[in-house]
Amino acid sequence: MAILEPDLSVNFAGVHFPNPIGVGAIGEHWGHAGNIDQYVELNSEILLKHVKAGAGYIIMAGAYVTPETEKIIRERTRFLETPLRRRNGKVGHRMLKLETEAPYGVEGFLFVPAPFYLDAGFAKATERRNVLMMKALKEKKPKDVPIVINLGGLGDIAETWVDGAKFFESLGADMIEINLGCPLPTGLGNSVDEYFSGNFTPVCKGALIGDKEELVERIVRSVVQAVNIPVGVKLSPETGFPRIINIVKKARDAGAQFVQLFNAGVGIAPPDIYNGGKPSWEYMDGSPFCMASGSFLRVPCYKDVAAIARFVPGIQIAAAGGLVEPKHFIEAMMLGATMVQPCTGVIEQGRSLIRKGVKFMKDYMVEQGYSSMDQIIGLGQKYIKYNEDIDMMPGQTLIQIDHEKCIRCGRCVDNICQALYMERGKVMVHEERCAGCGGCILACQNGALKLGLRA
Repeated sequence: MAILEPDLSVNFAGVHFPNPIGVGAIGEHWGHAGNIDQYVELNSEILLKHVKAGAGYIIMAGAYVTPETEKIIRERTRFLETPLRRRNGKVGHRMLKLETEAPYGVEGFLFVPAPFYLDAGFAKATERRNVLMMKALKEKKPKDVPIVINLGGLGDIAETWVDGAKFFESLGADMIEINLGCPLPTGLGNSVDEYFSGNFTPVCKGALIGDKEELVERIVRSVVQAVNIPVGVKLSPETGFPRIINIVKKARDAGAQFVQLFNAGVGIAPPDIYNGGKPSWEYMDGSPFCMASGSFLRVPCYKDVAAIARFVPGIQIAAAGGLVEPKHFIEAMMLGATMVQPCTGVIEQGRSLIRKGVKFMKDYMVEQGYSSMDQIIGLGQKYIKYNEDIDMMPGQTLIQIDHEKCIRCGRCVDNICQALYMERGKVMVHEERCAGCGGCILACQNGALKLGLRA
């Protein structure tokens, strides 16, 4: 019997979502608004347009500290030097596309805001706009669309996250996503020294904090105990496998109901080799360690999603990183994610990715006979095996050549393969030498090579 209207809704950390697609958090949308009212109008509309395109939830970034916590900040950090050197009052933003020649193409982008800072002054200055943003979103969004707060904090001071969580809960947020994955603080002076010494200045430290098990556990536990809405944590691809498994276990045991995998990575711009190694950034006099995002993050995203779903039961997963095609949403969910948060894909393709994603999910579920997302989540986990348990059918596979598609470019032969060779202008295979690995397929851009079974 055909499924006429598949159910895209999911239950995530006890909250109902009309569908699993949301746009990953962006701390500050690009550009400068003239005043708070203009900021709220422009930025709330950006988030609401995501929903109009089909997003099942809103993710808004924010932070807040109370005067009492400011006193704690001053007391704990009075012997530390805060390395903030502002040339002027305005924050600059710059993007750099990462692009190479065929067959690679667009790889992603780098992002720098300078001077980057999220300190107590910033948290206080944004209080009114956050109140107005929440008010505007609550009034204009559909009632069944939850608001998730991507919450920033300062240094390793748990009270700054507690303040923010309680503040946004009071404004009607449905869920808190503790941001311990932001890559931008790695570009600040003294960041590396602070990471290894454990003495953090009271500004956003993002991924530097999220890589430390004891700090993740303490911050998550403090927030969970302070609010009545679900709490999760957003981590960094820089932590890596298998270390991230134990960090997520610590977060789960501290009360986190979900983990977001993950924020952007850390990168640095390539030097201009035709200009004495100067930065390839336009209109910048230096090249800081910065945010790096792109389709390349899909590899670590899938790895971490699969690992957490396998080794850390009892916590749900939101997948992000390199999800730039609708089918990637389903792939991430089959590995164990309940939610997906494309961001780079939306930046590069616009909201069409959201619209295509929703349509793809519906069409896919009808075609494949699924009636709910629960039937898809984690479906691929049963096929994840240990290396020694895999049957690769050795000796039974062989490369097959479609000579009609082959353009005789010679890439596959002019390579490291021992089995392929040219004979009278045609690519041929020594069957006895072919290991059936499929490595030569990597060199073919015309679909002329595929793996098959030996006769």
